[in-house]
Amino acid sequence: MEVALRRARHALYLRLAAAHAGPLGLALLGHGELAPLYEKAYAFCSGAEGLPCAGVGGEPRVCLARRLEHLARSALRGGRKRREQERRMVEGLLVCVAHLAGEFPPELLPVLEATREALEKDLEYLQGQGA
Repeated sequence: MEVALRRARHALYLRLAAAHAGPLGLALLGHGELAPLYEKAYAFCSGAEGLPCAGVGGEPRVCLARRLEHLARSALRGGRKRREQERRMVEGLLVCVAHLAGEFPPELLPVLEATREALEKDLEYLQGQGA
């Protein structure tokens, strides 16, 4: 059971990372028509308050995708400490996605909403693991 759950979480995060890594990734979330908006929207963000990128900014196509890839690798491994680290990382990603929702064009909001929903669902699992 635990192995199947780890693999499912791994696949979820790989899918989310791919969705945010390039213009064709948006089609993974059912929004292929938004590909032309990708380059401009994912080129720069000012940085979310409370995250290491605050004030200096970054490139969502790099930082968001890499953090999701890191979570995918981490999901395959076990351990209470690792789940606690993942919980903190998912909480940070939720802050990041909320910040991006304010910076991205409104057409991309369904993509960020799908990402937020997946992160919140996994956060519920991670919070249950810590109890």
